[in-house]
Amino acid sequence: MRPDEAQHVAQLQRSAAELARFARDLAAATPASVEGSDPTGWVHVVLGPDGIPTEIRVREGWQQRVDPARLASAVMDANLDAVQRAMQAWTVAMQDSDWRRDQTSFEADAREHRAGPGQPLPESPFGHVRDTNELAEEVLSTLQSVQTQPAPSAAAGTGHDDGRHVTIQLASAGLTACTIEPGWALHHNGASISAGLSTALQRAVAKRSAQSSPRVEPDDLLGDALATLTSLTQIRPDQGGN
Repeated sequence: MRPDEAQHVAQLQRSAAELARFARDLAAATPASVEGSDPTGWVHVVLGPDGIPTEIRVREGWQQRVDPARLASAVMDANLDAVQRAMQAWTVAMQDSDWRRDQTSFEADAREHRAGPGQPLPESPFGHVRDTNELAEEVLSTLQSVQTQPAPSAAAGTGHDDGRHVTIQLASAGLTACTIEPGWALHHNGASISAGLSTALQRAVAKRSAQSSPRVEPDDLLGDALATLTSLTQIRPDQGGN
């Protein structure tokens, strides 16, 4: 490999490593838990870091402010409020971090940096050196698999309480639907309704996890690509390059 080719591959490796670090920083800024409520304040939803509800609560005395026919809609309103609060928390966390400064530095390096003789390359964060043909074939196969994977069935993320008075539907993006029978809710207090919602939620999560297709994890391929690039940059011109 000629020195100019090695320098170019080294720059690509640096760029990929920096992008991977940016992605990890973005993920780290995601709040571990956030709570939202409907406009009345009588219904609350707590989201986990993946955007899936971990708790849905209906306060005692909810009938004073929420019509039974609107209770399920109040759950969805509380979920939306939690999503918006999570986005706000994420934005604040990113503003408080050094990511903008790091991004500017990264862009400057991409434009101006040149690998000099003897200058150490940044270590790849993970991965193994692979045969380049084999790695390329697996990357293409993975991309094709992602493109052709069917959308998960809505039923795979649906759960009910014991009496089937409450239904929760989940998707990869979070809560997509909630139904609560108004006639049943009218004769139950907040604790009973919350228990029904909890049961339906747990069953929806379990069914979604059990029936979902195995996720393709491109991070492993990214790590292998970075490690392979690193090994290529460390080949001296007299060790096989022309």
